[in-house]
Amino acid sequence: MNFKRIAPAIAALATASLVAAGCSSDGGADAADNAATGDPIKVGQIVPIEAPGLGSATYAASTVASVDAFNERGGVNGRPLELLQCDSMGDPNKEVDCANKMVSEGAVATLADFTPASSEATSKILFDAGIARVGLNPVNMSEFIATNIYTPFSGSLLNLYGMIDILVAQGKTKLSLMRPDLPVTAQLVGLLTPAVQAKGAEIVNDVAVGAGATDYTQFIAAAERNDAQGVIMALGASDANPIAQAFEQLGSKLTFALGTAGFTQADLQDLGTFATTSTYTSPTPAPSSSTEDFPGLKEFLADMDKSGKEELELQNLTGDAVNPWLSVRAFGEVAKNRTEIDAANIWKGFENAKDIDMAGLIPAWTPGAVEQFGIFPRISNSMMYKMSFDGDVLVTDPTQYDLRTPTA
Repeated sequence: MNFKRIAPAIAALATASLVAAGCSSDGGADAADNAATGDPIKVGQIVPIEAPGLGSATYAASTVASVDAFNERGGVNGRPLELLQCDSMGDPNKEVDCANKMVSEGAVATLADFTPASSEATSKILFDAGIARVGLNPVNMSEFIATNIYTPFSGSLLNLYGMIDILVAQGKTKLSLMRPDLPVTAQLVGLLTPAVQAKGAEIVNDVAVGAGATDYTQFIAAAERNDAQGVIMALGASDANPIAQAFEQLGSKLTFALGTAGFTQADLQDLGTFATTSTYTSPTPAPSSSTEDFPGLKEFLADMDKSGKEELELQNLTGDAVNPWLSVRAFGEVAKNRTEIDAANIWKGFENAKDIDMAGLIPAWTPGAVEQFGIFPRISNSMMYKMSFDGDVLVTDPTQYDLRTPTA
């Protein structure tokens, strides 16, 4: 089983940069002919690659592979992207260090950031430097306010809103929240309660799961207290998988809503009835989804496969691995139309861009078209997918639902 700590809920830095430019040796003659060779364009990513409860190794690896493949296809008008990838290790101070690194090393934008440990400070540094953040996974109110943030994904926090919709639609109104036992996730109950109450439901148990736990029965018992009927699973894979196994072994009657970021296809294949009876939600289709319904997945999967990395093989991909790929794609679509590529022009480009083609995996995206959603001031895409597991792969319903509208 793959026990990577990928946090789907709220999940942020040692200063390790990674250059992801140039072409792959196995891309073939056509790729070599088209590969970008001009002056590099520096883009950044701040992400907790190795961090208890927050680690996003597959997410980070997907970003590298996405940049590599983008460069093989010619980059931005012949110019390759140079990826400055900084591992926050989930440390607030290192997350700030990473933000300062993006400024000092000249990143014109950041792509697919995930900065939960010191969100406000990181956001202010990048805003003050005039650096647009594209495809960020927002987890803090400051990230729903800053006008330099352009993300087509609802993010980990609003993904939990989707789970609430799913559970309430099934008649489950007494809910348990299961989350990592981390300071950054302690705010979850307060952030979710207005949405839960608006749907006539309540969170009756807040279950904090400690990293490295070996006896998971205590958490199962806590989740079943107070006549709970359903579980909002806000855990990463390394916690969610053993928790799921414990629920399966104990024959729990609770109903589960899960995000796809916490599980790989291989994980779910090991989880039996728990996996096949749970419902999943995500702003992007699962990597294992039908390529007839989602033709854009063909290019994404080919790019991951070209990396040669085991963690990017289909059975090991987490649901959020698509997000960095789409972030790189969106950057390329905007940057190719700018006469000068610097931070100011990229920010302006995203503010003015309309109907960016997102490979049919999410609706065409107009980054500057934001609306209020509940307590969140700036949301540009509130559409979600619902999924089920058939015992082999996650199957995505191609008809999206809107978080603004209750799930039927």
